[in-house]
Amino acid sequence: MRVAFAHYSQEGDISGVTTWVLGLARRLSADGVTVAIHFVVTPAEPRPDPCIEPQLFEDLRRQGIDVFSTPRRASLKEDVQDTLSFLNDWQPTVFLPQCKPAHYAAAAQAGKRGLPWALTLHSDDPDYWATVRAFGGSRQGSSLVCVSRHIRDELNRRRIDRPASVIPYGVSVPLTPAEFCTEPFRVVFSGRIWEHQKRASLVIQTLIRACRSSGSIRATLIGDGYARAACEQQVAEAGLGGAISFTGPLPPSQVQARLLEAQAILLMSDFEGLPIALLEAMAAGVVPVVRRIPSGIPELVDHERTGLLVSEDPAEAAGALQRLADDPELWRRCSTAARDLVAQHYSADSSYRQWRQLLGDLDRRFSEAPSNPYPLDSHRIDSLQRIAPSFSQEYKQPMAGTTTLRQALRTAIARAKHRIKRLLSSHP
Repeated sequence: MRVAFAHYSQEGDISGVTTWVLGLARRLSADGVTVAIHFVVTPAEPRPDPCIEPQLFEDLRRQGIDVFSTPRRASLKEDVQDTLSFLNDWQPTVFLPQCKPAHYAAAAQAGKRGLPWALTLHSDDPDYWATVRAFGGSRQGSSLVCVSRHIRDELNRRRIDRPASVIPYGVSVPLTPAEFCTEPFRVVFSGRIWEHQKRASLVIQTLIRACRSSGSIRATLIGDGYARAACEQQVAEAGLGGAISFTGPLPPSQVQARLLEAQAILLMSDFEGLPIALLEAMAAGVVPVVRRIPSGIPELVDHERTGLLVSEDPAEAAGALQRLADDPELWRRCSTAARDLVAQHYSADSSYRQWRQLLGDLDRRFSEAPSNPYPLDSHRIDSLQRIAPSFSQEYKQPMAGTTTLRQALRTAIARAKHRIKRLLSSHP
């Protein structure tokens, strides 16, 4: 079996999808499967020496994984052609594209020729639904995998022409869990500090309220993103620099160490799939305080049993954190139940077994096919016809000096949208 992933490359990335891709690739390789990852390196901060590859690539090669990388091209079609060239050169028996439209378009092209591939829906958001509409049908040869039952149910509601399986993420359960502590009571946020999806403004407003109401609460934000500077400014203006800190991106081992020191994790997202940061925290016995949204979250957080569910109101979320800090019995009950839930249903071993079985089935499909799909035609790309215009959005070059303005506008629009949504929902 030869399994190829296609993903983006971003140094220090701690997104759930990247964590999952690297974890599955490493485990497959250690299990004797031949594995390759094709990275499309997106424009980012200038490197001191562009000729030196990221340390991640060297680490993966040391672990027996073939690594290939190409810079992102000027157009979606060129990126699709690069991905098809990689497939022709490496010739996998199973393909797992992730996140980028070019990877899915290449997979759909290859799928029509008989290469088995899986489209994994990591989140309940418009980009994934557009991807399913364009590339997820039976004609493109994909197998659909959902990380939560909620996404599977939504997929069924949209009447996609093929069934989907549910394979949740899995995480390791530390031998020793976090312990209750009230001096200080530590709260963490772990992930991308964005307004889009993660609602950084709600996170920071909640933490400011919580730290103002109790001198024993301390908060740490792990991660980075375009909204971090605005959050740091709000903390400084509130005079809470000693209570709320920012670590920037941390390697997984340091993230786990921070979690084991914490008592609660805060998540105020608009949409999610099955947040790995939340699973990792619950595995450590850290109690979640999270927004009640249609997602995989209610599959993890049973109110007052494995955590606390709140609205998007920062005052309510801050009150929930204070409640946990003031009620050791509630905290211990939720901590134990959260840890048990992850150990029983969301372990790394359980998730890997399900993926190993699916990949084995796809590999057998390749072996039993009447003809070899290679070489794949990289000139006439049928999968690019009638796709969503948003798929080409990232190839539009912004005018010089507009990046900061675009980020500010994105944040302002997101806030306005949610204020309008709240107003409409309050008036039947």
